[in-house]
Amino acid sequence: MSISKITTNVFQFPGKENRELAKQKKRLAVMLVQIDGKMNMPCWDILDLSDLELQALANFGETMKFTPTVASRLASVLAASILKKQNEEYEL
Repeated sequence: MSISKITTNVFQFPGKENRELAKQKKRLAVMLVQIDGKMNMPCWDILDLSDLELQALANFGETMKFTPTVASRLASVLAASILKKQNEEYEL
């Protein structure tokens, strides 16, 4: 079964709120604020992103909106994380 088929099987009943969807949107909004806050700190270049933040970026990054400064800093931090992981693998 394709993913698009699964997501289209959610029914919204009139007058009822989908609590799980509301919780997911709230968690994503909190994650956005956390990432934005980290990238606006003076020491942004030494901060690591948590696994949850990385997963949120992987899953919803194309829909997230950041300022140009935060977006470029985020790209730098992600690239540094990838290089660090690659170096760790080569050392083993």
